[in-house]
Formats: sequence, structure tokens, C-alpha cells
Amino acid sequence: MHELSAGDVVAGYRIERVLGSGGMGSVYAARHPRLPRLVAVKLLHSSFSADPVFRGRFEREADLAGRLDHPNIVAIHDRGSAAGRLWIAMQYVAGIDAESALRPGALAPDRALHIARSTADALDCAHAAGLLHRDVKPANILLRAGAGGSGERVLLTDFGIAKAIDEGTALTRTGTVVATLRYAAPEQLDGRAAGPRSDQYSLACTLFHLLAGRPPYTATNAGALIGAHVMQPVPRISRIVPGLPLAVDEVFARALAKDPGHRFASCAEMVAAATTAVTTGIAPTRPVGVLGPDDRGPQVGGPPLAGDAGGRAFDAGDQAGFGGTAEAGTRRGHVAWWAVGAIGVVTVLVIVTAVLMNRGSGGTGPDPTTTTSAPTTTTVDAWAAARPTIAMFPDLLPASPDSEGYRGLRCSFATKSPEAVWDTGFDCTDREGLQLQVLAHSDAETVGRFVATLPAGATEQPRSRYGRPLTVHSFNGSTGPWLLVRFDAAPYSTVLLQVYWKGTTHQEMIDQWLSTAPL
Repeated sequence: MHELSAGDVVAGYRIERVLGSGGMGSVYAARHPRLPRLVAVKLLHSSFSADPVFRGRFEREADLAGRLDHPNIVAIHDRGSAAGRLWIAMQYVAGIDAESALRPGALAPDRALHIARSTADALDCAHAAGLLHRDVKPANILLRAGAGGSGERVLLTDFGIAKAIDEGTALTRTGTVVATLRYAAPEQLDGRAAGPRSDQYSLACTLFHLLAGRPPYTATNAGALIGAHVMQPVPRISRIVPGLPLAVDEVFARALAKDPGHRFASCAEMVAAATTAVTTGIAPTRPVGVLGPDDRGPQVGGPPLAGDAGGRAFDAGDQAGFGGTAEAGTRRGHVAWWAVGAIGVVTVLVIVTAVLMNRGSGGTGPDPTTTTSAPTTTTVDAWAAARPTIAMFPDLLPASPDSEGYRGLRCSFATKSPEAVWDTGFDCTDREGLQLQVLAHSDAETVGRFVATLPAGATEQPRSRYGRPLTVHSFNGSTGPWLLVRFDAAPYSTVLLQVYWKGTTHQEMIDQWLSTAPL
């Protein structure tokens, strides 16, 4: 709902009409109080004005964007506060936005590339100044007919959620996705730091939309969209738009890579490659040292996880637990093997350090015994096999072997014995020394059968931070207390968590980790 009507005055600007609205505020065409011209006045919604996080972000919009001087960036004139409402006065652009231009359908390739090229120039200018846009999408790209019919002018607007790349304090609330999901980069969705290549990803999604008449991922709910950006392969636009060369698929495969390091060096380079692919059918050559989205080999390491005994709990030599010594913990690491050359299946040999647990009397838990298994043959799909689990817990687990999750959580993809009842698993440690094992099973019934084999122990049924019902089993192992966490509702009921935190009690693990973890 818009807060102002025609004739209202804000900081001397007389409102004429509404231009549009977004998540943070509305934009109005208004008369300048001293000059004979229209300006665009953006007003923060009154419901947000009292929130210091939103106020800080909004005030920073003018300070950051005001540094930029580029023909493809909407200019900032003034900003301030009036009657408790924050406002910003910007250059008025008579025309439409790219989202409106898409309503009849896809754009002609030359027009789509012109829009993307101008937007790329604007973004690269902002990035050179140390700024991110963070919300590149068709609705934020304004189009104005050129003077004397000289060509369409493109201007990027709404740096309202921009922030300095090197800024230490983010104003975005924890767990809040501020970018529009259809165009958001995977790292914006799974909690990793955003960078210039995050804007490139969003611009590539926008260019895909301009060319195809639809964005690359078209799921209708937030969860499915997040899963698509994080997990699904990049769609082949040549199959959607007849006549586009196959080379264009290669451009989008790189620009929309899940790993930012696999994308183009700049937005302009991405659009230049797309232009070459469209006009000549020639795909860009991948620079030496830049790996494609499927070129990275697995990163594996750490012990086999609980459940290896085919449902027989705590059998020595079968079950893995949490190493109770600092020395055992340091043996858990990430062994990275990188594929060389063209995309293909690369076989790696990994020596896995296993921490085994012995059965004790009366439900005792893990005892660490270090052993070395035989070399295991793994393919580049090892980590990808567990991505459905990552999609269920995007705020908890790292999105890749070399990134971090909740509280600096680092994980390795688990190697299991043929008798294991779980399908995929992670072995993880956070910056506080808490050790976590995440075990994904084929179905909830398998989980139930495994849990039934465990020794009797105290249980409670809290709810997670996200409101999901849990059943928490408390055990006393020879190295200390540990928890087994089971989810009571699908689809999470196929996953088991084991939690060990040296030097803490069951209740401390529940209060200090389980109650706050993003589960």
C-alpha cells in the first residue's frame, strides 16, 4: 500500500504519482522544490522506519550510490528524513523497466544484449568503486528511448541493498534473503559472502530471461527456487529458444556456475562472450586455471559415520563415532583433488582416516581408535550426491567442500562401508570444536529401524529454531556425552544428526547449539 498521494509534500518535493514499489519502499514522481524538473523520490515504508537495520541500509543507499558517476547508473540527487520517514531523491527516468518490456515475451537478441551490455558496464563501474548491487533483475533496469531516436538508453537503479565489498558489518538480517529469488546467486542463498560475481550471476539470469522470455529456473515456491539455484544444472537455453547457437549454452554454463570462481572475470566479459556466441556461434575459451562447474574433483576425508554396521549400533570396527581426542580431531581434514584439463570423470584415491567406536556396557558411546582404510575410488560426483541434504539444511551445511556453514562449519563428504544403512553423509567440525555428523537415509523407516537398535537412553522432544519437531536421544560415551537428533516430520525424517562437543553436558549441547542451530 502506498503511503503518499498526489499533492503530498515530502522534504519540499511535491508528489505527482506513484512510479512503483518494492520490498523496502515506494517510488514517486515528484516536482523539485526549486528546479523546474521531475525527480524520483523513494520513501521507506513507514513500517520499516523504526527498524535500525532497515534504516541503516536505506541511508547507506545514497552514500554508496552517490559515489557513482556513470551514464548507465541512475544518479542520486539528495537524501534525508522527514517526519520520521527516510527519503532519497534520484534522477527521474521517463520510460519503462525491462520487466515491463518482457510482458509481450522474449526480446530480440540484439536488444537483449544491448540491455545486458549497458547493465554490465554499470555493474563493473560499481564493483571498481567497491560496491555491490545485490539485486540485479529486470525490474531494476530502466529503459528510455534515446534522443532523436538514437537508441535505447539503459540505466541501472535501486542500489538500496548495495554495500561496500570490504564492509565488515552486513546490514542484512541473519537468515533473510534480500535478493529476488529468481535472480539470486547460490552464495546469496546459502549464507556465503557475496561478491562482484554474485552480481554477474544475477545479470546472467536477467539476460537469460531477456532472451528466453523466462528466467533459468521457474519454480513457483521459494524452497524449490533456492534448491534449483544451489543444486540443479544450468538449463540449455538453445533448447528453449530455437535458433540460438549451442555456444550460448556454454556462456550460461559458466556465468551461472554454482562456484563464483568458475564464472567470468567481469560482467562485461560475460556479455561480450554471450554476444560472440550469439553472433558467431563460437563458445568462449576457458582460461587456464579456471575450472568449469563439473571439473572439480571430490573433497573427501574424515571417518566413516554411524550406521555402517547395517543397523548394529556401536560394534567395534563397524561403527564410527566422534574421536574424543584433539589429536584424532586434527586428522579429519579435506583432501582436495582437482581435475586437470577438459570436463570428464576423474578418479582419485583417498586415504580415509577412520575413528572407530567400541561398544561399552550400559549404552556407552564412542571410543576413538585410529586406523587407515584401503584406498577408495571416488568420482567427481561424490560431493554432488549429497546436495539434496544440503538443500534441506542450506543455513547449516556448507554449499561446497571448500566453503563454510553455520558457525564456520567445515565438512567432508563421508566414505561408508558397503553395509551402511545411510546413503550419504557429512563429517563436520565448527570453529568452537563441536563435531557434527549428518546422515541421510533412503527413507524414514530405515532411520526408525536403526534407532531401534540403539541402547536405551534419555529422550526429549523439543522444536528446532525453525519450528521443526525433533526427538533428541542423549547418550554417555566413553569420551563424554553426545546427542542423536531425529526429525519427526518429512522430508527431514530421513536424516539423523549426531552431535558431540567435548567438555559440555547434554543440556549444554541442547541449549548452546541445538536450540539455535538453523535446523
